[in-house]
Amino acid sequence: MKQEDEKKKHELLANEDILYEAIEQFFASSPFHEILNSAEALMTTSHSLASIATNVTEDEDHVYIEIQFPDHFVEGDIALEVKAQYLHLYVQETIKTDTSSSYSSFTKTILMPAKIDETNMKSIWKDQTLRVTAPKQTTQ
Repeated sequence: MKQEDEKKKHELLANEDILYEAIEQFFASSPFHEILNSAEALMTTSHSLASIATNVTEDEDHVYIEIQFPDHFVEGDIALEVKAQYLHLYVQETIKTDTSSSYSSFTKTILMPAKIDETNMKSIWKDQTLRVTAPKQTTQ
């Protein structure tokens, strides 16, 4: 029974990924893509984390993502999630003063040049920059 449950769970997750990828492809290849990008740019222009710069390069085996944070980003949480061919960046910044603390959050979605193996991604934080190395997914 447990094997059947695991098999059903695996099939559901595979179907979810297929559906997610189809939706992402639809929006990436339609006029909605430009509208969504314009809306995101407009909403983040005044945001304190809006100056996060990203650079994506690749070679034959890897995709390299460099994410530069503004100097004022001192403390916070950074999360990366891979879905289909997209890398989703989630940042929550903690802003502390003498009398209070506040939080600011930011999300950004980056189209990868290839599907990546998220289980073997490696990252390094140095000088306000997060450098991520991700092996490309091998086709099976």
